[in-house]
Amino acid sequence: MKSIRLLCIAVLCLTAGCGGGTPSSKNMTGHWTVTATSTAFGASGTGTGNLTQTGTSVSGTLTVTGTPCATTATLSGTVAGTSLTLSLNENGQSVTLTGTASFTSASGTYTAPAGGCTNGDSGTWTATKD
Repeated sequence: MKSIRLLCIAVLCLTAGCGGGTPSSKNMTGHWTVTATSTAFGASGTGTGNLTQTGTSVSGTLTVTGTPCATTATLSGTVAGTSLTLSLNENGQSVTLTGTASFTSASGTYTAPAGGCTNGDSGTWTATKD
């Protein structure tokens, strides 16, 4: 009886998508376009590039325009369910992005520390998977 119960739980987890794996339909791997709008300075910038998701880890490199800080930026972070936390590095300037992802689109808010090129910037961001 106990083994049947464990087998039923295992089958339910596999069919419901629970456990350590990430279903392929819920993967952020692909080409993305990200647009950020500063509420602190009233400017906007765009980044495009490929992201890779392995398990809950997300990473990639974006080509950025509309920012004086960098022309490329590395991105790394985690996704848990639909919650997304990313760190963007623009020539040593760190920007933290948090939000939600549907795995074909994402959105949220961002913040950067005071000083340096990012100068305490904050705002909103949206992204779409091409």
